[in-house]
Amino acid sequence: MAEEDLVSLFAILLVLGSAILLVAPIFYRLVRNGLWALSFMVAVPALLLALIGHSFVELSLREPILLAPVVAVIFAVRVVSPSLAYVKIREKVISTSFWGLSRLGLFVAFVGLGLYLWYRVFVDPSGINADPILLSEKLIMAVGTSFVFLRLHWKVMPKTSYNMKAVWIAALLFSFAFAVVAPYAFPSYEVLYGISGLMGWFIGGALVLKTR
Repeated sequence: MAEEDLVSLFAILLVLGSAILLVAPIFYRLVRNGLWALSFMVAVPALLLALIGHSFVELSLREPILLAPVVAVIFAVRVVSPSLAYVKIREKVISTSFWGLSRLGLFVAFVGLGLYLWYRVFVDPSGINADPILLSEKLIMAVGTSFVFLRLHWKVMPKTSYNMKAVWIAALLFSFAFAVVAPYAFPSYEVLYGISGLMGWFIGGALVLKTR
């Protein structure tokens, strides 16, 4: 895909994630209560905000300085994502009989991905974004990234049956946008992506060693 197409995909994923997370629950409750007029009043400004957000991301192609907040978020998310993914996996698997083997496998995977990115950053910098999206470590990173968004959301919002579904879908869209699409859409920062990724995987590996 061309860089412009990837930028558009990044913007679309953010718009969809925001709409599902913020607008869909309100729209759902209004429609359920028969308040159709109010539901359309909510949908129109949401659509305008989506168009503004999409235009901002498109403008970043011509003004790279506008990408600074996006790159900062990507850097932070890639650093903490592996550790949060490990914590979530540990909560689910620690009580099972095969936790020891799972822990070893996670350590090998984390360190292996960290070494892979070290090679890409310091030995062969031209290859950081060389791998196809579906075969890159960024897709694995997206799993941990989804837990970042989920944890941030549950700290400020209550859980409901409908809300949980919306938040899960939004988290997957956000994680795919920031962890997978953004490094390809904004390649001028690819070294930062690589460094943040190797930091994240090595920190995750250290956490695996530290905890039992």
